Amino acid sequence: MFLIINPAEKNKATIIIFEIKNSLFNLISKYCFKKNYYQKEKLLSVIDKLFRKNKRKLQNLKGLTVITGPGPFTALRVGITIANTMAFALKIPIAGIKLDEFKNTKELIELSYERLKKTKLQKIIVPFYDKEPNITMMKPIS
Repeated sequence: MFLIINPAEKNKATIIIFEIKNSLFNLISKYCFKKNYYQKEKLLSVIDKLFRKNKRKLQNLKGLTVITGPGPFTALRVGITIANTMAFALKIPIAGIKLDEFKNTKELIELSYERLKKTKLQKIIVPFYDKEPNITMMKPIS
């Protein structure tokens, strides 16, 4: 069983669980939710609920893929940090895919599986930003 986390889209995050049976890809679950400034508080609970709903256990994951960008700065950092942490804790391979490398869920699942087959354990995924961060100076308190 494999997990894909996509925090890179502007107004939503997507979680996909799939498996391989008889050399065929089987989509177990795909869940999209609107994200806002509190995504970091929702992402782990959404993953947990999705696994429980589908009667699956995180311990059975064989690999994890995360979309690395481009996308919203904070959403990428949060999603990729969660993915790296899960992969490390579960001792499973992790792969990164850019948002423009696939067109639909089927292509994403196939690409994810291909990347994971070539990935070694203990790999760290980093975000891909399409522009410099827009950091402003703090305004003085009056």
